[in-house]
Amino acid sequence: HFINLISTDDRLKYLDEVWEILENSYKNIGGFKSATKDNIIDDTSLWKLSRRNGKITAVKIYVNKRGLKSIAAGTDGTATGKNDLYMMMKEDVKMKRCWAEVSGATEHLYLKFGAEKVPNDQAASILNKNIASLNPDGYHYTRLIAGHPHEKMIVGTVK
Repeated sequence: HFINLISTDDRLKYLDEVWEILENSYKNIGGFKSATKDNIIDDTSLWKLSRRNGKITAVKIYVNKRGLKSIAAGTDGTATGKNDLYMMMKEDVKMKRCWAEVSGATEHLYLKFGAEKVPNDQAASILNKNIASLNPDGYHYTRLIAGHPHEKMIVGTVK
């Protein structure tokens, strides 16, 4: 029940439904600020969707950056949608097919599913971004996102 969308035309068919899922999924943390409808069409490499009874229940969006980087994920808010997203995440970890910059609940889930932690001294070169500070735990780091400090870590398989 997973659909992989690679072409722009295929993604355009699902854009409004995917965008609504992302906006709703990120609203409790201040919104989905890192993207627009245009750039999730133009600047992404793969959309993985879970579709049940004609409705999208979960979505993950990736870019090709040192392998597949998961940049966004969301659900329709149902238990089924959450389980579908968990299954996508578990498969990504098991198959070692992507990496992600994470914090909070997403970090917890990836680690629960066995994702590898990437040492924080590699973050600046992987992300090609300035890192404000490295946490003594060896994995977390702080960087500015939209002018605000955020503690993150990288998990998964970086190429």
